[in-house]
Amino acid sequence: MAASRPPSSSDSASDSVSDSAWDSPSDPAADLPQIPATPGLDLVDLQTFIAVARSLSFSAAAAQLHVTQPTVTGRIHRLEALLGVQLLRRTTRKVEPTPAGGLLLREAVKTLVGLTTLVDRFRKEARRARQRVIVAATPTIAALRLPPLIQAYSERYPDVEVELLDLKYSGVLAAIDTGEADVAVLALDAADRRYRFTALWKDDMVLVAPKKHPLARNTSVGPEDLASVPLIVVDQYHPVREKIAAALRERGLTMPPSKVVGNLNTLLGMLDAGMGVTLLPRSVSCRGNVGKHARIEIRDIDMTRNFGIITARDSKPNSTLQSFIRFLRQADIHAGSSD
Repeated sequence: MAASRPPSSSDSASDSVSDSAWDSPSDPAADLPQIPATPGLDLVDLQTFIAVARSLSFSAAAAQLHVTQPTVTGRIHRLEALLGVQLLRRTTRKVEPTPAGGLLLREAVKTLVGLTTLVDRFRKEARRARQRVIVAATPTIAALRLPPLIQAYSERYPDVEVELLDLKYSGVLAAIDTGEADVAVLALDAADRRYRFTALWKDDMVLVAPKKHPLARNTSVGPEDLASVPLIVVDQYHPVREKIAAALRERGLTMPPSKVVGNLNTLLGMLDAGMGVTLLPRSVSCRGNVGKHARIEIRDIDMTRNFGIITARDSKPNSTLQSFIRFLRQADIHAGSSD
């Protein structure tokens, strides 16, 4: 019996990448001017500057780039120090480009748009030459949910190569933004016009506390009970923490600062050491060693997170990617853990 394969728009050799496809001269560098060295100039810093200069806000740029505001500030300071000029004028009320910043903004946008367009062209041509899907996911999804699904898909469609990227939450979204990944599987806590989102499953967040912690005596708590409880949270759960903080503000209360860690393993180690209370998806809270700790429901706040498939809104999935997405939607993806 012949092996199954996803539908394909064409099996002809025209899908392969050849030198003639680029219409390049025999010596592409012959007529190009010499480019002076710019030691230390980082494209990420330029992209960050563009985001701040366009949004006129450090916080808005941080949200757009999926990084913290101090990270954005550090990148801007590094770029200004490298160039030796002030690029942004900051006051307590607004941020605006200086004349030097305006000049850099125009030239940097022109340069990066051209580079991005060319990189996107290369990637599209390369993917047409092979049947390949690159899927990005946060660590626990990448470790527990996707491997059996990818294996099942590969058995059905052996001609398709599926590559799995295990990234932090911000890295997953960045991979979709840059085209490094074709599709992602994760929770999207707020609607974002840059992405298409197809829901797959839901999971709600609960508090998890060491057995000796005072909060462990409760089976549930309200928002007011958390006004004196510093939480340990993974950075990707920041929107969930903000939802709790908003509920406290509505009651005239303030949420204490949280300890933010970079990955789930660090958080679980701190939990095992009795260092504090954390937020975890319900499916994770009852898994393995985590189950030995107290699980506490949070009342009066909707703690549900929606997990699903994310693709760039302006992308056009080819037949192979459509096949993979269709397989995920039809598969039993509800087993395992989320993050």
